[in-house]
Amino acid sequence: MKSNTKLTITLCLFIFFAVVNNTMFNVAMPFIKSIYALTAGQVSLVSVTYLAVFSVGTIIYGKLADFFPLRTLYIIGASLLIGGSFIGYFADSFLFILIGRIVQAAGGAAIPSLTMLAFHAFYSAEKRAVGMTLLASTASLGTGAGPVVGGFITSFFGYKGLFLITASVIFLLPFLFNLMPKGQFKPLEFDFFGCFLLICGIFMLVVGISTNLNLFIGGFLCLVIFVFYIQRAKIAFIDFSLLKNKMFCCLLLVGLLAFLVSIGNLFLLPMMLKQVNGMTAFSIGLCLLPGSILSFISGKYVKKLYDACGAIYTLGCVLGLLLVGFLCTATFAGGSYLLIVGFSLFAYIGFAAVQVVMGNYMFEILPKAEVNVGMGLYNLCAFVGGALGPALTGKFLDLNFTPALNPWNHSSVFVDGFMLLAFIVLLTGAFLWAANHRYDFPAKKADRVLL
Repeated sequence: MKSNTKLTITLCLFIFFAVVNNTMFNVAMPFIKSIYALTAGQVSLVSVTYLAVFSVGTIIYGKLADFFPLRTLYIIGASLLIGGSFIGYFADSFLFILIGRIVQAAGGAAIPSLTMLAFHAFYSAEKRAVGMTLLASTASLGTGAGPVVGGFITSFFGYKGLFLITASVIFLLPFLFNLMPKGQFKPLEFDFFGCFLLICGIFMLVVGISTNLNLFIGGFLCLVIFVFYIQRAKIAFIDFSLLKNKMFCCLLLVGLLAFLVSIGNLFLLPMMLKQVNGMTAFSIGLCLLPGSILSFISGKYVKKLYDACGAIYTLGCVLGLLLVGFLCTATFAGGSYLLIVGFSLFAYIGFAAVQVVMGNYMFEILPKAEVNVGMGLYNLCAFVGGALGPALTGKFLDLNFTPALNPWNHSSVFVDGFMLLAFIVLLTGAFLWAANHRYDFPAKKADRVLL
């Protein structure tokens, strides 16, 4: 019992640092942009490269866990996270900052996927439920703390101090080594070529948006080759049969676009608050805190709406919230920061609601035998959308349309970015309506399994 409690605390601390590492750099990016005289598209690579590697890494670690002990993979992942943190801290150029973030992502991707597997492998059903609830609460706490921690550290110690915060997980490694069971190795059967194609495709695609059209085209071609390859591979990296489920594929796209606009918003807000409103990093972190807290509180109410009205209606409401938030922000960009913070709450609630709805709905439309693989593929698409958000909005800011796309506000280049997010939300809503009209998504399912 005591060892389980200690392991739970250790795993929750790992999750906390992993989530904080994801969110605290959003506050620092406007200052990194100023220090290295970068464009918006270039500085977006700090998030883009991290999320691109993180997205593929989560599913890779999940597959490797079938053959390697969880403790071994966890220690490898944590070591990479620590190594990337030190690379970033000692970096003397923007290139090495990116390298540090990439190595961080390669290690940090292990934490969410392996922690979920650890709770299923080492805990009874009763303790697992308690542990998963504690895990979700820790992740929400990390999401809220990330901007505040990022703002405080950046203001008083510079952005390099953020890397030291993540490197502090080194003190958790001895506890993990002693508390987690050793496990056994199994013969490795892994689709290395398919994994290589997917990594190259996603990384080149999202980075190419910010840097080079040829890189973008190369990434797209890699993904096309990957789709054809997994249809014929004996041991496919991703089970192609899942992609034959039309409703599932539609929801993958909706999830990707929802994460795209949500993470894109988290990229734009700190940039605007610094450049337009002249706020410090710590002030920006405090401005982002109410949204993080509200997204945590709103989760249970979204779940009640989901249970009462079904997924499609709830997703429609969620997209409506996102649309209102982005349009209002675009209209009042350049004005009082209090208005901007208030409107950003719509986007925060919408982002939290998407995770609640999509997480539960996947359990309804997928057979039980395919839920784990399906959720892994959904998480992959969601993180890819998260990587596309900063890449697309950063590039869009660099284009600097004249006049601004919002007819009521021409005061700031950021107006264009938020109008782009609003347009994507409209497209997502139209796609969801058309998909539901064609495939008639089930609103309820008698034997559904809830998270």
